[in-house]
Amino acid sequence: MSKPGSRFTKGSLCWLMVLFLLFSAHSAFCGTAPQGTARSDQKTHYDEMVVTGTRSMQPLADVPVDTVLISREEIERSSAGNLPQLLRGVPGLSATNLDNTMSADNLPLTMRGLQLNEGYGLVLVNGQRVHGGLGAHGDYGVSLNQVPLAMIERVEIVKGASSALYGAEAMAGVINIITRRVPDMAEGAVGLDFGIYDVMPRKGRTVEDSTRRRHREYASFGSPLLQSSGLLVHLSRETDEGAGQSPRNTTRESVMTRWNTDFNDNLSVSLGGDFSRSRRETTRDVTTERYDREIDESRIHSVMRYEDLSQTWTISGYVVNQEFVQGYPGFAHGYRFGDIGYNQVESVYTWHGHYRNFTIGAEAQRQSMDYMVHNFNDDGALDSEIRVDRDIDTYAVFLQDEMFLRDGLVTLVPGIRYEDHDTFGDEFNPKLSAAIHPNDETTWRMSVGRAFKSPTIRQLYYDDMYRHDDFFFRSNPDLSPEKAVNYNLSVEREFPDGNFRARLGGFRTDIKDKVVRFDTGEEESIGDAEKPIISYRNVDKARIEGIELSFRSGSRTGFTLRGSGAWTRAKDRDSGHDLPYVPEFTASIVPGYITQTGITGIEIDFTAIGSQYRDVDNENKMDAHRIVDLRLWRALTARMTASVHVGNIFESHKGEEDYASRAGRSVGLSIKGKL
Repeated sequence: MSKPGSRFTKGSLCWLMVLFLLFSAHSAFCGTAPQGTARSDQKTHYDEMVVTGTRSMQPLADVPVDTVLISREEIERSSAGNLPQLLRGVPGLSATNLDNTMSADNLPLTMRGLQLNEGYGLVLVNGQRVHGGLGAHGDYGVSLNQVPLAMIERVEIVKGASSALYGAEAMAGVINIITRRVPDMAEGAVGLDFGIYDVMPRKGRTVEDSTRRRHREYASFGSPLLQSSGLLVHLSRETDEGAGQSPRNTTRESVMTRWNTDFNDNLSVSLGGDFSRSRRETTRDVTTERYDREIDESRIHSVMRYEDLSQTWTISGYVVNQEFVQGYPGFAHGYRFGDIGYNQVESVYTWHGHYRNFTIGAEAQRQSMDYMVHNFNDDGALDSEIRVDRDIDTYAVFLQDEMFLRDGLVTLVPGIRYEDHDTFGDEFNPKLSAAIHPNDETTWRMSVGRAFKSPTIRQLYYDDMYRHDDFFFRSNPDLSPEKAVNYNLSVEREFPDGNFRARLGGFRTDIKDKVVRFDTGEEESIGDAEKPIISYRNVDKARIEGIELSFRSGSRTGFTLRGSGAWTRAKDRDSGHDLPYVPEFTASIVPGYITQTGITGIEIDFTAIGSQYRDVDNENKMDAHRIVDLRLWRALTARMTASVHVGNIFESHKGEEDYASRAGRSVGLSIKGKL
């Protein structure tokens, strides 16, 4: 909770930035310069434009914050079956120890040393917050596996503190999943992916039916309608048998729709509805219940956009609701069922000048929770019930000034966000970013920003204790939000022939008031047993620092080579322990070849991952390991492509032979066609 007198302890910096931005606003709105920047003659193709880092569309080469773009072309040529797999080659993201199955536990996913599932990284779909999803760990978690890959147009990853624009949960960065757009002309698409894979046993345990199957199908159609409107409908179904000790089907069925109307050259409205149904079967020794995961999700969203040469104004809103069931009656890890959702409205106005873009925005958000938790004793009898019924309201205003100095050779972007959280009160989060272009081939980027993170639902909002197998967990309503300062410095160079680009960067994040679990020394009776009580407190400080490298060589045909690497040190400064699920290094090399006709291609992905710990006490260590994947594709006709992919060729246990069964070698065939 907020402490008296603590709200404005950072006031000097915050208020200086507020005054600076207000002065900038006055200068901007009193100016009469035409729209456009001095560097507007740079590459501006849509595939190289990004919006997440500054909330204004600009070329990837010019954006002043560390941003990675994964295009639709890269998605189609990847052998990944879900987004976590697709992101494993991004330096600073650790997703390599996840299996390529839909319900793979996202708990090990980290971004710059911080766990996404614990709320340290903000996951968006089309700029809108999401919650839960397949692979999310617990009722408080968030998964990257929110949208089928076939519906994703592009993914933008912004690394580093982003609370100045996005508020809480953006401490490590932002991952924005941008879905397919309504097409300019009538078109359809269908796809089929079928594969088999082995599951390798953990040490000392066998695996039942080790050969598993997966398949994915989708169909979509989009077309202009009437004089100025368009519609897109996408249907998909995905199924696999998991990587557990016994097979259990996980299925997701989804319908995604988009409608767009252009009223004139300046004003447009977009509407969308996304609906999905996900189910995971229980293990075979559970005969009373068919599923232990049930998720029904709906997302309704709309955007009104006005744009002319000097200004852009958007008003948007969305409603996300997730009905979920986790576990089943008698399950020792708890039985949870109910609803969690987001409601948000937002208005963002940007004035475009010749030497600056000035943005002001406001948003109101409500996160709603209404669900039950049932605790069972060791005999499977109901012992107690917990009701979680809470609305969390957040209101925010943010300002940002993008200044293009010295004929566009320098971009300076100060920004600040004021947020009123109904649990923690006022938060100010300033950020200053800069990009320097000493020549047409080189870009330096640097930033410093403050971020904060509210505790998770389970850490803060439960009114009673929740059983998790051999422990009880108790919330702490007196927790303070975690706060951090993040520093970034990187240099990117594209060589004159345009066939080689490389980026090298470093970062550091200092966190205080970190929330940690601790054994209270108390016990709670349940049936005839006594279980220890675990709770949470603000005690630790943490420092995460690292170096990241990425490069890409080659053109659309011929030999290509891309790669990435990262070294990360993530320490709990009070205990001296490493933070969990942070490998000491990751490295990826992906050579490929595309024929001169462009109809056949091959890529081989060599990935190496350093050792890491599974727990905060550093008692369980995952060994270093290597993974090799291969993908071959060929255009059968002008409108049909087939591909063969072989994953985990040498059957790596991904460092977890002692702890978990893992997916081994996989072989898959995909066929995609355009209608």
